[in-house]
Amino acid sequence: MLAFLITLAAPASAANYKIHWYLGHQNLDYFEEAARDFKKAVETASKGDISVDIVLQASDAPQGPGQNAEVAAKVASGEIEMGHSFVDVMGETQPKFHAFEAPYLFRGYRHMEGAFEGPVGAEILGGLRAQGIEGLSFTYSGGANGIATTKKEIREPKDLKGMKIACFGDKVDQAWLKSLGATPVALGHDTASLDKLAQSGAVDGVVITWRNLQRDSLDTAFNYFNLPNSSYLVSVTYINKKYFESMPKAYQELITKASLEAGRIERARTIELNENARREMTSKGVRAVNLTDAGRKAFTAAVQPAYKTIEGVVGKDLVEKIKNTKDAAVSPLIPEALARAERTKVVAGAE
Repeated sequence: MLAFLITLAAPASAANYKIHWYLGHQNLDYFEEAARDFKKAVETASKGDISVDIVLQASDAPQGPGQNAEVAAKVASGEIEMGHSFVDVMGETQPKFHAFEAPYLFRGYRHMEGAFEGPVGAEILGGLRAQGIEGLSFTYSGGANGIATTKKEIREPKDLKGMKIACFGDKVDQAWLKSLGATPVALGHDTASLDKLAQSGAVDGVVITWRNLQRDSLDTAFNYFNLPNSSYLVSVTYINKKYFESMPKAYQELITKASLEAGRIERARTIELNENARREMTSKGVRAVNLTDAGRKAFTAAVQPAYKTIEGVVGKDLVEKIKNTKDAAVSPLIPEALARAERTKVVAGAE
């Protein structure tokens, strides 16, 4: 049995299509509100013919079902209809998702938007179909990663040599950390244990977002935030392919659109959460170490040996397509007030 708790019930009236949507990861402050918008938009536009039960993890347990491929496997089998997982977890199902962990591959948030909603995103999501899953949309549930360290700034590639750096632990993030002379320490998403690990000397740093640094009050253990935007923490929403295709075309389009809109709002919200977290953490003494253009180029060059492994995981063609993807025309840096206005418009448009 999955350790989940249903918190958002479907309407009392009977629905022909019932979706149980498992949000299989931590950090739901990033996504839960967007999920509610999806539920309201879909149920309203279908006049109750589609019901959506949003199912949350009962706790933030780092070894819970959302931290491995269990949710995706149950969606693929049809045991549950929809899922939402981190991309490093989804990489167990479709390796192309690991591309978001590749270092200095994405130029920034606008480049990410161009990838999410262009041919690259369609290709990555489409790669799930062979497993019986229809990919719907990308969210952050994290956003831009850096490397937080306990004792020193990282300004040159040589500064990481010999350091023990906590990471998810898959082939991609291990490969690029090793290329810089660091020793990867597989942690998964167990950020709650980082304070103890840092205090004991088991790790010298961690690949992390500003928000997760704030969320687990890690400013007392980690004094520097380095290599901002070197990689990205991304999530994906998906649905059982057979179930999705059993729906009328109009409902398929409704679910796809509502998922895309929820993803866009979540991404804007996450960017803002990270920026707020950065301000709070720096006010508490964490030093933000920003690279010059020359410094970023030096790290980009230094991690190139890792791309032999990375391209073996995600595919050389995909890496080249990402490099050639243009930045999105519209900046995703939407203030929360505007995000709320857009969210209201989306839900109202479904009525």
